[in-house]
Amino acid sequence: MKIQLLALAVLVSVVCQPLVAEAQSPRPVRPRPEHEFLKRFVGEWDCSTETSFAPGKSLTTKGTMSGKMIGKFWVVIDRKADIGGFAYHGRATYGFDSRKKKYVGTWTDSMAPILWHYEGQVDGDRLAVESEGPHPAMPGKFKFRNTWEFKTDDLVVLTSEMEGRDGKMTTILTSTCRRKKAGEESAP
Repeated sequence: MKIQLLALAVLVSVVCQPLVAEAQSPRPVRPRPEHEFLKRFVGEWDCSTETSFAPGKSLTTKGTMSGKMIGKFWVVIDRKADIGGFAYHGRATYGFDSRKKKYVGTWTDSMAPILWHYEGQVDGDRLAVESEGPHPAMPGKFKFRNTWEFKTDDLVVLTSEMEGRDGKMTTILTSTCRRKKAGEESAP
């Protein structure tokens, strides 16, 4: 009887082992419909950027943007420009956090030792994300908002806003980016 019980235990163990292993193995996470929006950034773009430093004072620069997906969940956006002889490089990451039910992202660039963390939502053709961080010219923390609006599949406008002392958001940067066509060189 003991041998039969032992044989039955071994048989059950051998038969059930693959089922237990399968139940313990991680299942791949599937992208949500919200992740589809991120694919719109993929490609090579030429950008014209107007930066406002003070009322009536602005600087227009030309640059490029490159968007690439990391798997199906994240897009990495690299922006490059020459700003008065200074080589500028900025990088954004965006994804959708299904637990927070928000788009999340980061921004860093060659002009400041700050890693910005963003959260926001998509509304139609617009991704609006917000962050809080140090003001470049005054003490204290201020709110920042980046809004990416796809006018068409091949034209996106980035508007960056910063909270002023009065609590109102002021546009500090507008960047118009046009998707390059296959074989097209960057604009000067």
